[in-house]
Amino acid sequence: MPLPRLDHFINGEFVKPSSGEYRIKRSPIDDSPLTEVAAGSREDARAAIDAAYDALKNWSRLTPIKRSEYLYKMLEEFRKMEDEFIKVLIEEGGGIYKKAWGEVVFTERLIQNAAEMARHYEGKVLNSDSEATISLVFKKPKGVVGVITPWNYPLSISMKKIAHALAIGNTVVYKPASDTPITGYMIAQLAQRAGLPKGVLNVVFGSGGVVGDEIVVSKRVSHITFTGESATGREIASKAGGSLKTVTLELGGSDPLIILDDADPDYAARLAVFAAFFHQGQICTAAKRIIVHRGIADKFIQKFVEYTRILRIGDPRADKNMDQGPLINHNQVETMQGFLKDALDHGAQVLFGSDVKGNYFTPTILTNVDLNMRVMKEEVFGPIRPVIVVDDDQQAIEIANSNDYGLSGAVITKDINRALNIAENVESGMFHINDVTFLEESHVPFGGIKASGMGREGGEYSFHENTFDRWLTITLRTRRFPIPSTLKS
Repeated sequence: MPLPRLDHFINGEFVKPSSGEYRIKRSPIDDSPLTEVAAGSREDARAAIDAAYDALKNWSRLTPIKRSEYLYKMLEEFRKMEDEFIKVLIEEGGGIYKKAWGEVVFTERLIQNAAEMARHYEGKVLNSDSEATISLVFKKPKGVVGVITPWNYPLSISMKKIAHALAIGNTVVYKPASDTPITGYMIAQLAQRAGLPKGVLNVVFGSGGVVGDEIVVSKRVSHITFTGESATGREIASKAGGSLKTVTLELGGSDPLIILDDADPDYAARLAVFAAFFHQGQICTAAKRIIVHRGIADKFIQKFVEYTRILRIGDPRADKNMDQGPLINHNQVETMQGFLKDALDHGAQVLFGSDVKGNYFTPTILTNVDLNMRVMKEEVFGPIRPVIVVDDDQQAIEIANSNDYGLSGAVITKDINRALNIAENVESGMFHINDVTFLEESHVPFGGIKASGMGREGGEYSFHENTFDRWLTITLRTRRFPIPSTLKS
Protein backbone atom coordinates (compact mmCIF):
# COMPACT_ATOMS: atom_id res chain seq x y z
CA MET A 1 0.00 0.00 0.00
CA PRO A 2 1.52 3.37 -1.01
CA LEU A 3 2.40 5.84 1.71
CA PRO A 4 0.35 9.02 2.04
CA ARG A 5 2.01 12.12 0.59
CA LEU A 6 2.42 15.52 2.17
CA ASP A 7 2.31 18.41 -0.30
CA HIS A 8 3.13 22.08 0.25
CA PHE A 9 0.32 24.44 1.24
CA ILE A 10 0.64 27.56 -0.92
CA ASN A 11 -1.97 30.24 -1.53
CA GLY A 12 -4.70 28.21 0.14
CA GLU A 13 -4.10 24.99 -1.79
CA PHE A 14 -2.04 21.83 -1.38
CA VAL A 15 0.42 21.74 -4.28
CA LYS A 16 3.02 19.22 -5.41
CA PRO A 17 6.73 20.09 -5.22
CA SER A 18 8.11 21.69 -8.37
CA SER A 19 10.80 18.99 -8.53
CA GLY A 20 8.25 16.18 -8.26
CA GLU A 21 10.46 14.63 -5.58
CA TYR A 22 9.47 13.30 -2.16
CA ARG A 23 11.39 11.88 0.78
CA ILE A 24 10.28 9.23 3.26
CA LYS A 25 9.67 10.22 6.88
CA ARG A 26 10.22 7.33 9.31
CA SER A 27 9.14 6.96 12.92
CA PRO A 28 11.94 7.27 15.48
CA ILE A 29 10.18 4.57 17.51
CA ASP A 30 10.75 1.63 15.17
CA ASP A 31 12.01 3.14 11.90
CA SER A 32 8.74 2.31 10.15
CA PRO A 33 7.87 4.56 7.16
CA LEU A 34 5.08 7.02 7.96
CA THR A 35 4.67 9.22 4.91
CA GLU A 36 6.30 10.76 1.86
CA VAL A 37 7.10 14.46 2.19
CA ALA A 38 7.47 17.01 -0.60
CA ALA A 39 11.12 17.86 -1.21
CA GLY A 40 10.90 21.62 -1.39
CA SER A 41 13.01 23.81 -3.65
CA ARG A 42 13.82 27.51 -3.77
CA GLU A 43 11.14 27.80 -6.44
CA ASP A 44 8.55 26.38 -4.01
CA ALA A 45 9.70 28.74 -1.27
CA ARG A 46 9.47 31.73 -3.61
CA ALA A 47 5.94 30.75 -4.63
CA ALA A 48 4.93 30.66 -0.96
CA ILE A 49 6.62 34.00 -0.27
CA ASP A 50 4.88 35.61 -3.25
CA ALA A 51 1.51 34.28 -2.05
CA ALA A 52 2.09 35.70 1.43
CA TYR A 53 3.23 39.03 -0.03
CA ASP A 54 0.15 39.31 -2.24
CA ALA A 55 -2.17 38.44 0.66
CA LEU A 56 -0.56 40.92 3.05
CA LYS A 57 -2.40 44.07 1.95
CA ASN A 58 -5.90 42.74 2.54
CA TRP A 59 -5.03 40.75 5.68
CA SER A 60 -3.25 43.64 7.40
CA ARG A 61 -6.16 45.97 6.65
CA LEU A 62 -8.73 43.71 8.29
CA THR A 63 -10.06 45.05 11.56
CA PRO A 64 -8.49 43.43 14.62
CA ILE A 65 -11.82 41.92 15.59
CA LYS A 66 -12.05 40.18 12.20
CA ARG A 67 -8.57 38.69 12.53
CA SER A 68 -9.52 37.66 16.06
CA GLU A 69 -12.57 35.84 14.69
CA TYR A 70 -10.36 33.86 12.29
CA LEU A 71 -8.11 32.84 15.18
CA TYR A 72 -11.06 31.79 17.30
CA LYS A 73 -12.17 29.66 14.36
CA MET A 74 -8.71 28.10 14.29
CA LEU A 75 -9.07 27.40 18.01
CA GLU A 76 -12.44 25.75 17.41
CA GLU A 77 -11.03 23.54 14.66
CA PHE A 78 -7.91 22.79 16.68
CA ARG A 79 -9.99 21.36 19.51
CA LYS A 80 -11.54 18.93 17.03
CA MET A 81 -8.05 17.78 15.98
CA GLU A 82 -6.49 17.39 19.43
CA ASP A 83 -6.51 13.59 19.58
CA GLU A 84 -5.02 13.38 16.10
CA PHE A 85 -2.27 15.85 17.04
CA ILE A 86 -1.42 13.81 20.15
CA LYS A 87 -1.12 10.63 18.07
CA VAL A 88 1.14 12.33 15.52
CA LEU A 89 3.38 13.96 18.14
CA ILE A 90 3.99 10.52 19.63
CA GLU A 91 4.43 8.65 16.36
CA GLU A 92 6.64 11.05 14.38
CA GLY A 93 8.40 12.81 17.27
CA GLY A 94 8.88 9.96 19.75
CA GLY A 95 7.32 11.87 22.63
CA ILE A 96 5.57 10.08 25.46
CA TYR A 97 1.83 10.57 25.86
CA LYS A 98 2.20 13.04 28.75
CA LYS A 99 4.48 15.23 26.68
CA ALA A 100 2.21 15.13 23.62
CA TRP A 101 -0.90 15.84 25.68
CA GLY A 102 0.80 18.75 27.46
CA GLU A 103 1.98 20.24 24.18
CA VAL A 104 -1.53 20.12 22.75
CA VAL A 105 -3.06 21.74 25.83
CA PHE A 106 -0.43 24.49 25.78
CA THR A 107 -0.98 25.10 22.07
CA GLU A 108 -4.68 25.64 22.73
CA ARG A 109 -3.76 28.35 25.23
CA LEU A 110 -1.37 29.96 22.75
CA ILE A 111 -4.02 30.27 20.05
CA GLN A 112 -6.53 31.60 22.57
CA ASN A 113 -4.02 34.14 23.86
CA ALA A 114 -3.32 35.41 20.33
CA ALA A 115 -7.03 35.62 19.52
CA GLU A 116 -7.76 37.58 22.70
CA MET A 117 -4.85 39.96 22.25
CA ALA A 118 -5.59 40.72 18.60
CA ARG A 119 -8.09 43.37 19.73
CA HIS A 120 -6.16 44.72 22.69
CA TYR A 121 -2.59 45.35 21.57
CA GLU A 122 -2.35 49.14 21.54
CA GLY A 123 -0.10 51.99 20.46
CA LYS A 124 0.48 55.15 22.48
CA VAL A 125 -0.45 58.80 22.70
CA LEU A 126 2.69 60.76 23.61
CA ASN A 127 3.06 64.22 25.07
CA SER A 128 4.57 66.61 22.53
CA ASP A 129 7.19 69.28 23.05
CA SER A 130 5.38 71.42 20.48
CA GLU A 131 2.25 73.42 21.11
CA ALA A 132 -1.09 72.21 19.73
CA THR A 133 0.44 68.98 18.43
CA ILE A 134 -0.92 65.46 18.84
CA SER A 135 1.77 62.78 18.88
CA LEU A 136 0.72 59.19 18.21
CA VAL A 137 2.55 55.82 17.97
CA PHE A 138 0.90 53.10 15.90
CA LYS A 139 1.82 49.41 16.01
CA LYS A 140 2.12 48.21 12.41
CA PRO A 141 2.65 44.62 11.22
CA LYS A 142 6.11 44.02 9.80
CA GLY A 143 4.83 42.23 6.70
CA VAL A 144 5.68 38.72 5.59
CA VAL A 145 7.07 36.71 8.52
CA GLY A 146 9.27 33.67 7.96
CA VAL A 147 8.70 30.98 10.61
CA ILE A 148 11.35 28.25 10.96
CA THR A 149 10.86 25.77 13.81
CA PRO A 150 12.49 22.70 15.44
CA TRP A 151 11.30 19.13 15.91
CA ASN A 152 11.22 18.81 19.71
CA TYR A 153 8.02 20.83 20.27
CA PRO A 154 6.88 21.18 16.67
CA LEU A 155 3.27 22.07 17.43
CA SER A 156 3.46 24.58 20.28
CA ILE A 157 6.57 26.43 19.08
CA SER A 158 5.15 26.72 15.57
CA MET A 159 1.72 27.86 16.65
CA LYS A 160 3.11 30.41 19.10
CA LYS A 161 4.95 32.07 16.22
CA ILE A 162 2.20 31.65 13.62
CA ALA A 163 -0.83 32.67 15.71
CA HIS A 164 0.70 35.86 17.09
CA ALA A 165 2.14 36.91 13.73
CA LEU A 166 -1.27 36.47 12.08
CA ALA A 167 -3.18 38.15 14.90
CA ILE A 168 -1.33 41.44 14.49
CA GLY A 169 -1.74 41.51 10.70
CA ASN A 170 1.30 39.76 9.23
CA THR A 171 1.19 36.91 6.73
CA VAL A 172 3.37 33.83 7.22
CA VAL A 173 5.63 31.46 5.32
CA TYR A 174 6.29 28.47 7.58
CA LYS A 175 8.99 25.82 7.18
CA PRO A 176 8.37 22.92 9.56
CA ALA A 177 11.24 20.83 10.89
CA SER A 178 12.17 18.02 8.52
CA ASP A 179 11.87 15.46 11.33
CA THR A 180 8.26 16.42 12.15
CA PRO A 181 6.58 17.24 8.83
CA ILE A 182 3.20 15.66 9.64
CA THR A 183 2.64 18.18 12.42
CA GLY A 184 3.38 20.98 9.94
CA TYR A 185 0.98 19.47 7.41
CA MET A 186 -1.77 19.31 10.04
CA ILE A 187 -1.20 22.99 10.84
CA ALA A 188 -1.83 23.70 7.14
CA GLN A 189 -5.01 21.61 7.35
CA LEU A 190 -6.03 23.60 10.41
CA ALA A 191 -5.65 26.87 8.50
CA GLN A 192 -7.71 25.52 5.61
CA ARG A 193 -10.49 24.22 7.88
CA ALA A 194 -10.63 27.56 9.69
CA GLY A 195 -11.14 29.33 6.36
CA LEU A 196 -8.07 31.57 6.48
CA PRO A 197 -7.89 33.68 3.31
CA LYS A 198 -5.58 32.37 0.59
CA GLY A 199 -1.92 33.18 1.08
CA VAL A 200 -2.21 34.25 4.71
CA LEU A 201 -0.47 31.07 5.93
CA ASN A 202 1.78 29.05 3.62
CA VAL A 203 3.64 25.85 4.52
CA VAL A 204 6.69 24.66 2.59
CA PHE A 205 8.62 21.47 3.37
CA GLY A 206 12.31 21.05 2.70
CA SER A 207 15.78 21.48 4.07
CA GLY A 208 16.96 24.48 6.01
CA GLY A 209 19.80 24.99 3.54
CA VAL A 210 17.37 25.36 0.63
CA VAL A 211 13.85 26.32 1.70
CA GLY A 212 14.92 27.94 4.96
CA ASP A 213 17.70 29.88 3.28
CA GLU A 214 15.37 31.22 0.58
CA ILE A 215 12.98 32.48 3.26
CA VAL A 216 15.83 34.17 5.12
CA VAL A 217 17.37 35.95 2.12
CA SER A 218 14.16 36.93 0.31
CA LYS A 219 13.63 40.69 0.05
CA ARG A 220 9.88 40.14 0.39
CA VAL A 221 10.23 38.65 3.88
CA SER A 222 10.43 41.35 6.55
CA HIS A 223 11.01 39.33 9.71
CA ILE A 224 12.40 35.90 10.62
CA THR A 225 11.49 34.03 13.77
CA PHE A 226 13.64 30.95 14.35
CA THR A 227 13.97 28.40 17.13
CA GLY A 228 16.87 25.97 16.94
CA GLU A 229 20.60 25.53 17.32
CA SER A 230 22.81 28.50 18.13
CA ALA A 231 25.11 27.90 15.15
CA THR A 232 22.16 28.01 12.75
CA GLY A 233 20.81 31.08 14.52
CA ARG A 234 24.08 32.93 14.01
CA GLU A 235 24.00 32.11 10.30
CA ILE A 236 20.40 33.28 9.98
CA ALA A 237 21.15 36.51 11.85
CA SER A 238 24.13 37.21 9.59
CA LYS A 239 22.17 36.66 6.38
CA ALA A 240 19.10 38.54 7.60
CA GLY A 241 21.29 41.43 8.69
CA GLY A 242 22.61 41.73 5.15
CA SER A 243 19.15 42.80 4.01
CA LEU A 244 18.42 44.70 7.25
CA LYS A 245 15.47 42.52 8.24
CA THR A 246 14.72 41.81 11.88
CA VAL A 247 15.05 38.45 13.59
CA THR A 248 13.79 36.73 16.71
CA LEU A 249 16.11 33.91 17.75
CA GLU A 250 15.35 31.38 20.47
CA LEU A 251 18.49 29.28 20.47
CA GLY A 252 20.20 26.60 22.53
CA GLY A 253 20.68 26.36 26.25
CA SER A 254 22.90 24.67 28.81
CA ASP A 255 20.58 25.43 31.68
CA PRO A 256 21.87 25.01 35.25
CA LEU A 257 19.80 23.50 38.05
CA ILE A 258 21.37 24.61 41.35
CA ILE A 259 20.54 22.69 44.51
CA LEU A 260 21.53 24.33 47.79
CA ASP A 261 22.46 22.57 51.01
CA ASP A 262 19.15 23.35 52.74
CA ALA A 263 17.06 21.58 50.09
CA ASP A 264 15.30 18.27 50.71
CA PRO A 265 17.53 15.79 48.82
CA ASP A 266 14.66 13.46 48.00
CA TYR A 267 12.41 16.21 46.60
CA ALA A 268 15.33 17.82 44.75
CA ALA A 269 16.18 14.48 43.12
CA ARG A 270 12.61 13.91 41.93
CA LEU A 271 12.50 17.44 40.53
CA ALA A 272 15.89 16.97 38.88
CA VAL A 273 14.81 13.76 37.11
CA PHE A 274 11.82 15.57 35.61
CA ALA A 275 13.83 18.71 34.75
CA ALA A 276 16.69 16.74 33.18
CA PHE A 277 15.07 13.80 31.40
CA PHE A 278 11.53 14.80 30.36
CA HIS A 279 11.15 14.23 26.60
CA GLN A 280 14.49 12.41 26.68
CA GLY A 281 16.19 15.68 27.65
CA GLN A 282 15.41 17.11 24.20
CA ILE A 283 14.21 20.49 25.47
CA CYS A 284 16.13 23.74 25.04
CA THR A 285 15.35 24.70 28.65
CA ALA A 286 15.90 21.26 30.21
CA ALA A 287 18.22 21.16 33.22
CA LYS A 288 21.46 20.22 31.48
CA ARG A 289 23.95 20.81 34.29
CA ILE A 290 23.07 19.69 37.84
CA ILE A 291 25.01 21.80 40.36
CA VAL A 292 24.66 20.61 43.97
CA HIS A 293 26.13 21.81 47.28
CA ARG A 294 28.60 19.44 48.90
CA GLY A 295 26.56 19.35 52.11
CA ILE A 296 23.80 17.26 50.51
CA ALA A 297 25.62 15.95 47.45
CA ASP A 298 25.90 12.32 48.54
CA LYS A 299 22.24 12.01 49.53
CA PHE A 300 21.06 13.87 46.45
CA ILE A 301 23.17 11.85 44.01
CA GLN A 302 22.01 8.59 45.57
CA LYS A 303 18.36 9.58 45.14
CA PHE A 304 18.96 11.07 41.67
CA VAL A 305 20.38 7.76 40.46
CA GLU A 306 17.65 5.80 42.23
CA TYR A 307 14.81 7.73 40.59
CA THR A 308 16.50 7.76 37.19
CA ARG A 309 16.94 3.99 37.38
CA ILE A 310 13.17 3.38 37.65
CA LEU A 311 12.22 5.45 34.57
CA ARG A 312 10.22 3.31 32.16
CA ILE A 313 11.80 3.34 28.69
CA GLY A 314 10.03 1.99 25.63
CA ASP A 315 7.52 2.42 22.83
CA PRO A 316 5.37 5.43 23.83
CA ARG A 317 2.52 4.15 21.66
CA ALA A 318 2.17 1.06 23.82
CA ASP A 319 1.57 2.68 27.21
CA LYS A 320 0.38 6.15 28.23
CA ASN A 321 2.47 5.88 31.40
CA MET A 322 5.80 5.39 29.62
CA ASP A 323 8.48 7.76 30.97
CA GLN A 324 10.96 7.79 28.09
CA GLY A 325 10.70 7.30 24.35
CA PRO A 326 13.37 7.29 21.64
CA LEU A 327 15.59 10.13 20.53
CA ILE A 328 14.39 11.83 17.36
CA ASN A 329 16.79 9.99 15.02
CA HIS A 330 19.99 7.98 14.94
CA ASN A 331 22.12 11.09 14.29
CA GLN A 332 20.99 12.34 17.68
CA VAL A 333 22.02 9.03 19.23
CA GLU A 334 25.46 9.33 17.66
CA THR A 335 25.75 12.90 18.93
CA MET A 336 25.03 11.71 22.48
CA GLN A 337 27.62 8.95 22.10
CA GLY A 338 30.14 11.60 21.06
CA PHE A 339 29.40 13.66 24.18
CA LEU A 340 29.75 10.56 26.35
CA LYS A 341 33.04 9.46 24.78
CA ASP A 342 34.54 12.92 25.21
CA ALA A 343 33.56 12.99 28.88
CA LEU A 344 34.91 9.51 29.60
CA ASP A 345 38.14 10.21 27.71
CA HIS A 346 38.70 13.19 30.00
CA GLY A 347 38.06 11.36 33.27
CA ALA A 348 34.29 11.49 33.86
CA GLN A 349 32.57 8.56 35.53
CA VAL A 350 29.19 7.05 34.65
CA LEU A 351 26.97 6.55 37.69
CA PHE A 352 24.10 5.22 35.63
CA GLY A 353 23.05 4.77 32.04
CA SER A 354 24.81 5.00 28.66
CA ASP A 355 23.05 1.96 27.16
CA VAL A 356 21.84 2.29 23.55
CA LYS A 357 19.30 0.21 21.64
CA GLY A 358 18.13 1.58 18.32
CA ASN A 359 17.13 5.20 18.96
CA TYR A 360 16.66 4.56 22.68
CA PHE A 361 19.40 6.06 24.86
CA THR A 362 19.26 5.28 28.57
CA PRO A 363 19.29 8.42 30.77
CA THR A 364 22.89 8.87 31.83
CA ILE A 365 24.36 10.53 34.93
CA LEU A 366 28.01 11.62 35.01
CA THR A 367 30.27 12.72 37.86
CA ASN A 368 33.91 13.82 38.06
CA VAL A 369 33.36 16.31 35.26
CA ASP A 370 35.27 19.52 34.58
CA LEU A 371 34.58 22.71 32.66
CA ASN A 372 36.62 21.63 29.62
CA MET A 373 34.37 18.70 28.76
CA ARG A 374 31.85 19.11 25.94
CA VAL A 375 28.97 18.26 28.28
CA MET A 376 29.84 21.40 30.23
CA LYS A 377 30.56 23.73 27.31
CA GLU A 378 27.98 22.76 24.68
CA GLU A 379 24.24 22.16 24.57
CA VAL A 380 23.51 18.50 25.30
CA PHE A 381 20.18 17.94 23.52
CA GLY A 382 19.57 14.50 24.94
CA PRO A 383 19.64 12.42 28.15
CA ILE A 384 23.18 12.91 29.46
CA ARG A 385 23.52 14.97 32.63
CA PRO A 386 26.68 15.92 34.53
CA VAL A 387 26.48 16.44 38.28
CA ILE A 388 28.89 19.06 39.65
CA VAL A 389 29.55 19.38 43.39
CA VAL A 390 30.31 22.89 44.72
CA ASP A 391 31.35 24.30 48.09
CA ASP A 392 29.32 27.52 48.21
CA ASP A 393 26.79 29.71 46.40
CA GLN A 394 29.43 31.80 44.64
CA GLN A 395 31.05 28.75 43.09
CA ALA A 396 27.62 27.57 41.92
CA ILE A 397 27.05 30.93 40.21
CA GLU A 398 30.47 30.85 38.55
CA ILE A 399 29.90 27.38 37.14
CA ALA A 400 26.39 28.33 36.00
CA ASN A 401 27.90 31.24 34.04
CA SER A 402 30.91 29.31 32.74
CA ASN A 403 29.76 28.74 29.16
CA ASP A 404 28.33 30.83 26.33
CA TYR A 405 24.64 30.06 26.90
CA GLY A 406 22.07 32.04 28.86
CA LEU A 407 18.57 30.67 28.33
CA SER A 408 17.10 29.47 31.63
CA GLY A 409 18.07 28.21 35.07
CA ALA A 410 16.69 27.28 38.47
CA VAL A 411 17.63 27.02 42.12
CA ILE A 412 16.18 24.79 44.86
CA THR A 413 16.37 26.17 48.40
CA LYS A 414 14.33 27.14 51.45
CA ASP A 415 16.20 30.46 51.80
CA ILE A 416 14.59 33.12 49.62
CA ASN A 417 17.47 35.57 50.15
CA ARG A 418 20.03 33.09 48.83
CA ALA A 419 17.67 32.19 46.00
CA LEU A 420 17.24 35.80 44.93
CA ASN A 421 20.98 36.43 45.07
CA ILE A 422 21.61 33.47 42.78
CA ALA A 423 18.73 34.44 40.48
CA GLU A 424 20.14 37.95 40.18
CA ASN A 425 23.64 36.75 39.33
CA VAL A 426 23.04 33.84 36.97
CA GLU A 427 23.24 35.11 33.38
CA SER A 428 20.02 33.97 31.71
CA GLY A 429 16.89 35.30 30.08
CA MET A 430 14.71 33.30 32.47
CA PHE A 431 15.19 31.90 35.96
CA HIS A 432 12.99 29.96 38.38
CA ILE A 433 13.08 29.46 42.13
CA ASN A 434 12.03 26.08 43.54
CA ASP A 435 10.84 24.69 40.22
CA VAL A 436 12.11 23.13 37.00
CA THR A 437 14.07 25.04 34.38
CA PHE A 438 11.54 24.63 31.54
CA LEU A 439 8.53 26.55 32.82
CA GLU A 440 6.54 28.35 30.14
CA GLU A 441 3.19 30.13 29.89
CA SER A 442 1.39 31.55 26.88
CA HIS A 443 1.80 35.21 27.86
CA VAL A 444 5.29 35.42 29.40
CA PRO A 445 8.52 36.69 27.76
CA PHE A 446 10.31 33.51 26.66
CA GLY A 447 13.88 33.84 25.39
CA GLY A 448 17.56 34.01 26.26
CA ILE A 449 20.72 36.07 26.19
CA LYS A 450 24.30 35.46 25.02
CA ALA A 451 24.44 32.44 22.67
CA SER A 452 20.86 31.56 23.59
CA GLY A 453 19.38 34.16 21.30
CA MET A 454 17.69 37.54 21.08
CA GLY A 455 14.13 38.76 21.33
CA ARG A 456 11.20 37.42 23.35
CA GLU A 457 8.07 35.52 22.39
CA GLY A 458 4.75 34.95 24.15
CA GLY A 459 1.70 37.19 24.44
CA GLU A 460 2.42 40.89 24.04
CA TYR A 461 6.13 40.11 23.61
CA SER A 462 5.35 38.16 20.43
CA PHE A 463 3.27 41.09 19.22
CA HIS A 464 6.18 43.43 19.87
CA GLU A 465 8.54 41.22 17.85
CA ASN A 466 6.09 41.16 14.93
CA THR A 467 5.42 44.90 14.70
CA PHE A 468 7.24 48.15 14.15
CA ASP A 469 6.43 51.49 15.76
CA ARG A 470 5.16 54.20 13.43
CA TRP A 471 5.12 57.78 14.72
CA LEU A 472 2.39 60.13 13.49
CA THR A 473 1.81 63.77 14.43
CA ILE A 474 -1.12 66.10 13.86
CA THR A 475 -0.35 69.83 14.04
CA LEU A 476 -3.37 71.94 15.09
CA ARG A 477 -1.90 75.42 14.56
CA THR A 478 -0.33 77.61 11.89
CA ARG A 479 3.42 77.35 12.23
CA ARG A 480 6.07 79.97 11.61
CA PHE A 481 9.10 78.72 9.69
CA PRO A 482 12.71 79.97 10.11
CA ILE A 483 13.40 80.11 6.36
CA PRO A 484 13.18 81.95 4.02
CA SER A 485 14.36 84.54 6.51
CA THR A 486 13.07 87.42 4.36
CA LEU A 487 9.51 86.37 5.09
CA LYS A 488 8.18 87.91 8.31
CA SER A 489 5.29 85.51 8.77
